[in-house]
Amino acid sequence: MSSWGYRTFEDGIACDWLEDLHDSDPIAFFVKCLDLTGLEYFDFLACIGVVCTAEMLRGLKLGPRPELPDAAVGWCQQYRDLNCYCLIPKAIESMKLVLTSRSEMWVRWDDDAERFDCWFEHQQELIEDMQTVLRDEN
Repeated sequence: MSSWGYRTFEDGIACDWLEDLHDSDPIAFFVKCLDLTGLEYFDFLACIGVVCTAEMLRGLKLGPRPELPDAAVGWCQQYRDLNCYCLIPKAIESMKLVLTSRSEMWVRWDDDAERFDCWFEHQQELIEDMQTVLRDEN
């Protein structure tokens, strides 16, 4: 695993994803990353797309979490007015799929017994934060 920690951007592929975000139309990029339609198994790259998208949506709506890299924090500040609320339900749904045994990310972290609980809790907090956004906006 190319991860050095359990947080979203403590992974080489996630850092590459963040670079791609800087070069993309954010809404189109997020929509593509959240689309797991028709997949029986979610490969690691698809899971990274979902988790990173959820992290950035959370950052836009509630402010970035403290451990995010400067590039992610700066992006959230630059795009803080981005109209992305409609993506929150899909992000929650996709995150829940990442947290199943159908996910390569789940399988990889499940193999790391020492850090699995930290990783799982970090993902659960992300889902809960997005659910809070939905409640607060209604």
